[in-house]
Amino acid sequence: MNKNYNDAKKLLKKYKQEHIIQFIDRADTDTKNKLIEQVLGIDFDELNELYEKTFEDLYVDLEELQPVRGVNPDNLSIKELEKYKNTGVDIIKNKKYAVVTMAGGQGTRLRMFKG
Repeated sequence: MNKNYNDAKKLLKKYKQEHIIQFIDRADTDTKNKLIEQVLGIDFDELNELYEKTFEDLYVDLEELQPVRGVNPDNLSIKELEKYKNTGVDIIKNKKYAVVTMAGGQGTRLRMFKG
């Protein structure tokens, strides 16, 4: 663990994430090993590149944007819910997904939050 710990610590310092070292240092041995493994598995260069891209000016043709059709899960049968779930799992497994940001209140309708 010592070499991996030192490698993880060096990586975290390089990317100004030293606060994570505190969590590693306080954890029990199993958790330490898992955290170190996770840190060493992160591609910080790619994350940094993705972060930098968020500041780029992107051209979006607004005429090509189309609204996302909403589905109320309360109006679906169990079979339909299972179909949507399986479709979503397949899309994620095949790394073909997008992110949709919704206005407030959608979490409840999507069963993410119970209120």
